[in-house]
Amino acid sequence: MYDRVTDVHRRFFMPAEPRTRPARQTRKRILDTTLALYNDLGEPNVSTTLIATEVGISAGNLHYHFRKKDQLIAALLEQFVGEIEDLLPPETWRAREVEDAWFLLHVIFETIWKYRFLFRDLSGIMSRDRRAGHRLTAVFARAVDTSRGICLGLAESGQLEATPAEIEALARNVTVLTLYWLSFDTVRHPRRDQPGDAIAAGVYQVLMLVAPFMRVTGRANLEYLASQYLSRGS
Repeated sequence: MYDRVTDVHRRFFMPAEPRTRPARQTRKRILDTTLALYNDLGEPNVSTTLIATEVGISAGNLHYHFRKKDQLIAALLEQFVGEIEDLLPPETWRAREVEDAWFLLHVIFETIWKYRFLFRDLSGIMSRDRRAGHRLTAVFARAVDTSRGICLGLAESGQLEATPAEIEALARNVTVLTLYWLSFDTVRHPRRDQPGDAIAAGVYQVLMLVAPFMRVTGRANLEYLASQYLSRGS
């Protein structure tokens, strides 16, 4: 009797959890599938019909979650921004060792690879969605702060020597190369399926921007670590 009462209570007085969980799961499946398709085929080449077919739902069900294709892009952009913001340290952060910069750059490159379709048409996305433009502008500003923290930290620990103007220019160059390296690499290697080589090469290129400003001992260490990292990525 107790089991039957409990079952009735669960079915009729606790409906919220079983009803909302499938909706969240479906939304997640839609976004995961859309992200994979956009990365593989390019966003302009993917229709909502294809997305629904790949997810295994009806077009009407997809429309229930996302009424327009632009809403899919906006949701994926929001995911990207959230993941990047979680990775970027506060403005006061300083890299004390080259390894600190290494690890941070690696995980940032991994996240950019995960959402690489965004970087094929950032200007187009920003022109269609003003809010996206504001969000990306804020992320880019934080990325420059992080790059500046790498340079300032190495300078404060005596490993890097540069003027304030050089550090500012270097921070911006590091940011630009980090954000757009994978787009450059994709043009050169359009059939690359695995991110390892691209990420390793990208981190290497970024650190080679810093290398000329490193003092002798620090530069030798950086170049050694860079060569080791690059060989592991291959």
